[in-house]
Amino acid sequence: MTIGITLRKVLKPGFRGWRYLTRLTHSAVQHQYNGYIVKENAAVPELQLQATLLEHRATGAEHLHLGCKDNNNFFGVCFRTPSRDSSGAAHILEHLSLCGSGRFPCRDPFFNMINRSLATFMNAFTGSDQTLYVFSTQNPKDFQNLLSVYLDATFAPSLLEKDFRQEGWRLEHEDPKDKNSPIVFKGVVFNEMKGVFSDPGQFFARHLQRSLFPGTPYQHECGGEPLAIPLLTWQGLRDFHASLYHPANSRFVTYGNLPLESHLEQIESQVLQHFGEGQVSSQLPRVQRWTTPREVTIFNRYDPMAAAPDKQMIVSNSYVLSEIADSHETFALSVLGTLLVDGPNAPFYRRLLESGMGPDYSPCTGFDSSLRESVFSVGLREIAEKDVEEVKHAIESTFDQVVKEGFPENQIKGVLHRVELATKHRTSNFGLNCAMGVSSVWNHGGDPIGAFRVNDHVQRFVQQMADNKSFLQDKVVQYFKSNQHKLTLVMKPVENFEAQLQQREKELLASRVQALTQEDRDRIFQQGLELLEHQKKNDASCLPSLRVEDVSRDVERTPLDFVTIEDVGVQLCEQPTNELLYFRAKLDASSVLDEEILLLPLFASVITQMGAGALDYKQLDEAVQLKTGGLDVALHLSEDPSHPHIFQQSLLLSSYCLEKNVDDMFTFWKDIFTDVRLEDVERLSQLIRLGAAELAQGVSRSGHRYAMRRACATLGPCAHREERAFGLTQIEYMKKLAEMENHKEVLEKLRKLSQVLFNKASLKCALNGTASSLKCGVEGLTKFLNHLESAQHTAKVEPCSSSEISLEAAKTHFVLPLSVNYLGKGIATVPYCHPHFASLKVAAKLLSSKFLHSEIREKGGAYGGGAAISQGGRFMFYSYRDPNVGRTLSSFSEGVQWLLDAQYTDQDIQEAKLGVFGEVDAPVPPGKKGGALFQEGVTDNMRQLLRDNIFACTRQHLVEVTNRYLKDSPRSGTALIGPKTPFTRTEGWTFVENPL
Repeated sequence: MTIGITLRKVLKPGFRGWRYLTRLTHSAVQHQYNGYIVKENAAVPELQLQATLLEHRATGAEHLHLGCKDNNNFFGVCFRTPSRDSSGAAHILEHLSLCGSGRFPCRDPFFNMINRSLATFMNAFTGSDQTLYVFSTQNPKDFQNLLSVYLDATFAPSLLEKDFRQEGWRLEHEDPKDKNSPIVFKGVVFNEMKGVFSDPGQFFARHLQRSLFPGTPYQHECGGEPLAIPLLTWQGLRDFHASLYHPANSRFVTYGNLPLESHLEQIESQVLQHFGEGQVSSQLPRVQRWTTPREVTIFNRYDPMAAAPDKQMIVSNSYVLSEIADSHETFALSVLGTLLVDGPNAPFYRRLLESGMGPDYSPCTGFDSSLRESVFSVGLREIAEKDVEEVKHAIESTFDQVVKEGFPENQIKGVLHRVELATKHRTSNFGLNCAMGVSSVWNHGGDPIGAFRVNDHVQRFVQQMADNKSFLQDKVVQYFKSNQHKLTLVMKPVENFEAQLQQREKELLASRVQALTQEDRDRIFQQGLELLEHQKKNDASCLPSLRVEDVSRDVERTPLDFVTIEDVGVQLCEQPTNELLYFRAKLDASSVLDEEILLLPLFASVITQMGAGALDYKQLDEAVQLKTGGLDVALHLSEDPSHPHIFQQSLLLSSYCLEKNVDDMFTFWKDIFTDVRLEDVERLSQLIRLGAAELAQGVSRSGHRYAMRRACATLGPCAHREERAFGLTQIEYMKKLAEMENHKEVLEKLRKLSQVLFNKASLKCALNGTASSLKCGVEGLTKFLNHLESAQHTAKVEPCSSSEISLEAAKTHFVLPLSVNYLGKGIATVPYCHPHFASLKVAAKLLSSKFLHSEIREKGGAYGGGAAISQGGRFMFYSYRDPNVGRTLSSFSEGVQWLLDAQYTDQDIQEAKLGVFGEVDAPVPPGKKGGALFQEGVTDNMRQLLRDNIFACTRQHLVEVTNRYLKDSPRSGTALIGPKTPFTRTEGWTFVENPL
């Protein structure tokens, strides 16, 4: 159970399923029910759950049910899947399990079910020692449908060889229809993992784990090393499934307000009754503890996004701690880990980040309880080679300092306060959070219900601290100073690293191709043709499906009240927030012109981290942690739902707290508005370097988002500003700032921005809470606004740069040393309230699921691709970790023609509508209710109009909007992020090499 898990309102008798759970509460432990033994049944009041742990008598499968009032019901099944090598068997099996099964022998039921259901979440995850298959939905019939598909997919998958070659790896002609084209490696997972290893942080993290746990399954790459993936055979994959996907090696989780009885009956009848008792050997061994520390050096590419070319080293120390099955010890160590590294008052923050040696912590820094034995890591990234030894020394001396001085009492209270808030705050997918939070400890023999008892952990921790004043210092000595199982991992950049990887892949390919007989070559060609035919088949009639008629015609309306307090408009929303008050505010930033937009994200990120009033930044951080869930400020760009090219530019402020701390929370905001400390240049420099480092890490992880932003930047003023504020331009800007030696001018510009923006006249507010919380909130907000009368300024902001907004079409290739590509294309259409918007939204969903998925992922080998539309009407195509951008761009154009040809069925259109309704009806937690109106300007009536137009959408509408907006649009843009390719040397492309 991690500190960050989100929590719900207290259960009360009367919700659906309560009667059965009450009956179980009074039943004896080991009570037998419907083929199961009830091992434990207990209330978990701090999480507002009734937890029931059962074991299936015949197979030994365990089942944890978490009953509550939430109608967003969740299901998950987890298998312990330790890796035997680095060929990625667990990962490829996760893909193949969802590619067809005994009861549902169609191709790709997982992606088909996305548009045959109203699922609020559907996915599967491969971890270092477990594989999870999960979904959630608010519709009871949909839950049964999805459960049927997931159970059959995991316990009776087809595991066809064609799917293995598509999803895993294969040798195939570059053009499968041309026998004379080169034979190359292909496969979805093969290309996915090339993308993963293009991320320096991921590369470092994966080598850290394998080096820290030699002689165990953790030394292998569970996702698959790209050049080891071709070692896996189809039969090897089938054997992996047969040995591990047995009920005896499974753990089921259900959550929500649906009755447990129906879940157990469906799982027993569909799966468990077909299995007997099994003996599955999957328990992971403990690592053999070292007698002396070790040091390992690895090598990676030079990072063109790093602010300083001569600072490319990463170094960290990592320690193996305790077994996570001991949840009390795990909790204590998680608190210790938080105290050591989180926030400006943490010892390692002060010693490492404030030293100036590196801008950010090394990957994996902090406490990790996801493996059998917990780990703590700490270090720095982007440091000079001369500073490596100094970082090592700084880590050791910091532990010495902690042993000598301990932690201030307020810092410990601040961490425990965050735990208390976590037991009251909830998000939209709380069931998923519960399952992910408990899966690791349960996977390694721990007590899953005990792991949820946060209050017990807190009480025991507080008692241990009371009994032993040096409790935490003793833990530091035990786990860090006296622990010989310590790994120092150093990562150095080398020239031509990417070229060396490509050469190794070429050599592996050449050796495989050279060994082929003519018979092998003929078979490869024939298999390529067969796979093309297989990919054309998409008869999903065997799958269960909701109908559009199962969807409510009416939107769920949120009651809101609107009042004026001290001349400021305030939106009030009464919700069951369990003693928490949620505050949001918008500051109009329209006076900040395009020339200054580059500076606004930095302003938003640092304004609460510089100190305010009588408190410096360290004192402010400590006080905020003791009284609130944090103070957040973000730049918010929102396109008008009714008018193209009109948009809202604002700063969005947000925080939440317990009722008793409302006055303190508003005092913090008052001080930031009226007396923010924009004076410390060294502090600003540190935050700039940290922000630049964090931004640079985003491209390899979310490159398709950057590509789409760049592609759309030519389509209008809001999209243009969005790219400057959140796209590649912002990364480049922050990199240049980080390279500056002195930031006095930047600080002065931020000071002038604060004088313009922190103005009561430009403020709008929103409060969410219970009736009691709202009363406290209105009183606190009134006091806050009273203090702002003297905070109105009219200082002029000096522009920090100049730029021209071009609305011309553009095609740009940003060349970066990555192994895969990210592609985006944008087309200007119509905004949210336009009658055609709903049809374009259905068209995007239809195009993604019925055409682009097959063309880009299955045939092209990219990890993902599709289409979407923004509120302002930007229709976007994208691909993710894509090895074949030329084919993908052709697929974008062919997809438009496919929509015009209208060869899709009425069922296809109905499924696309279901997919859209799944998006627009996504659950919203109590603290965020009313957000669509407050942040985006979308009223319930606008949402109803969109809903009506989705229901009314026909084939004719789809053809009409495609022809009008998507075919041969004069207003479009295309952007590619990735390595050099001959494709973009063609006419019309702008070629930008090493843009960052």
